Amino acid sequence: MPRPLRIQSAGYLHHVISKGNDGQIIFKSKDDFSTYISLLAFARKEFPVYIYNYVLMDNHVHLLLEPIQDGSMSKFMEYVSKEYAKYFNLKYERTGHVFQGRFKSLVIQTERYFFTCSRYIDLNPINANMVSNPAKYPYSGYAHLAQGEGSLLKLDKHDLYVALGKNDTERQIAYRTLVLNFQGEEIDFMTKRAGILGDSDFKDKLRKR
Repeated sequence: MPRPLRIQSAGYLHHVISKGNDGQIIFKSKDDFSTYISLLAFARKEFPVYIYNYVLMDNHVHLLLEPIQDGSMSKFMEYVSKEYAKYFNLKYERTGHVFQGRFKSLVIQTERYFFTCSRYIDLNPINANMVSNPAKYPYSGYAHLAQGEGSLLKLDKHDLYVALGKNDTERQIAYRTLVLNFQGEEIDFMTKRAGILGDSDFKDKLRKR
């Protein structure tokens, strides 16, 4: 079976998933979450990517990324995963893999699926019955995007998000409504294979690269 296509060119939106090995818990304490977020913040400077949204669950991570330089996303994820694995194994006096192989990435047609994917990321804690409102979950970007609260990880503002309103308040209201009262296509990004999500023209354009 051929390996899934990985697009590493700058300017393409990606939904990235990194899972704990065999479904194991990878964040056991507040310090674990904080360490992973610190690594994301450092790595984005060394291997430039835009981070539009994120959520850290107990045993996996979702990121909405866009590489700024060709190939920077793989280097970004490789650094974060390796450094976190070192931290985790040392702290919990264990050996072996922390993450389940390489991260999975799905290239997304931005104008069609940006908000669908961002909403999916926001609702992970809801679907896992961890909180009743996504704003109550501290390890995601929702409270910042929807309510203007501070985020543990600095988020970049995509043009589509900025276009939601004339100011931050209007954008937050529009985004909150979009997430909580979504009327569009529902997609389970967790079950999507690595590859491309978009219409035929978008897929043809990428495959020609």
